[in-house]
Amino acid sequence: MEKIKIGLIGAGGIVQSAHIPSLKKIKDVEITAIADINKEKLKYVGEKFEIKYTFTEWEKLVEADIDAVVISSPNVFHAQQSIRAMESGKDVLCEKPVCLTSEEAEKIFKVAEDTKRIFMAAFPRRFSGEAKVLKPMIDKGELGEIYYIKASYLRRRGIPGLGTWFTDKKLAGGGPMIDVGVHILDFVIYLIGAPEPEMIIGSKYEKFKDKAVDGGWPPLETRIGDKTTGKIDVEDLACGFVKLSNGATLFIEASWAGNSETGMRVSLFGTKAGVQMPDPQESKNPLRIFSENNGVLMDIIPHIPVSDSFYEEVVHFIECIRKRKSPITKKKEIISVVKIIEGIYKSAETGNPVVF
Repeated sequence: MEKIKIGLIGAGGIVQSAHIPSLKKIKDVEITAIADINKEKLKYVGEKFEIKYTFTEWEKLVEADIDAVVISSPNVFHAQQSIRAMESGKDVLCEKPVCLTSEEAEKIFKVAEDTKRIFMAAFPRRFSGEAKVLKPMIDKGELGEIYYIKASYLRRRGIPGLGTWFTDKKLAGGGPMIDVGVHILDFVIYLIGAPEPEMIIGSKYEKFKDKAVDGGWPPLETRIGDKTTGKIDVEDLACGFVKLSNGATLFIEASWAGNSETGMRVSLFGTKAGVQMPDPQESKNPLRIFSENNGVLMDIIPHIPVSDSFYEEVVHFIECIRKRKSPITKKKEIISVVKIIEGIYKSAETGNPVVF
């Protein structure tokens, strides 16, 4: 089997802890090149993982002799780098968020279509055991009409890369909603069939700048050579109320810091059954299904398969390259997610609802 050569844009925490280790497990895949403007980190990662070519300019990497690019740079560069890579004949796996605006998202998928390259968004929760159980059930109609969704990703004191690009609005595009909220938002939009947003009301808050605590991500050992400016001009909590094109309502919230409960939660209200993740009665259970049988209310605790989401994500990407098949992340889903986050921020800034 012909070897697939991979180039990495960005040498940060997600690359060192997830992408490189996962790619190295796959037969006939070679990490050929890596690019990062941080020379010290680039040298460290290149030597540690025995990567042949290193570049301080990502433009040189996409022109190199490689087959695909994994993009893990600051958010503001994702669209530009994805488009340039596909125009250079490379398939792309792009870290979340794929871009900052719906206009950029449309351009990305237009280029993917024109160049016939594969574009995949990196959303590992789609490969989780919970997704493997719930997606087939929902597609078969076993939950009935899903009319109300709650999605939450809350941290108590967990600002990532405090003072780095993570907290710089120009580079990141926003705070927890675009950083961690995007994961849980994509998860539910994927599950329920990608309805489009019709109306969004959003709010955001910056209440913890004077109590900011670094959340430990990226891992400290992966931050070699990183420069800390101390700048924080993004929210520490954002939330949105979304009316969807299928008549359903979505409430989503995400925070890096707050005096609140913590963790990732999803509730789906369906006419035949509902779901709460994690199990509200036993937090060790990944999820509980609320149902009814012959007039009797029933709680179902399914067996959740064990999953290595990051590994399965890159395996899927490589399979898409080899078989030239469409990835699990579809245009309609990704653009819906981008529009919702874009709408939440716009509504929060203007104080008015955003109507599509």
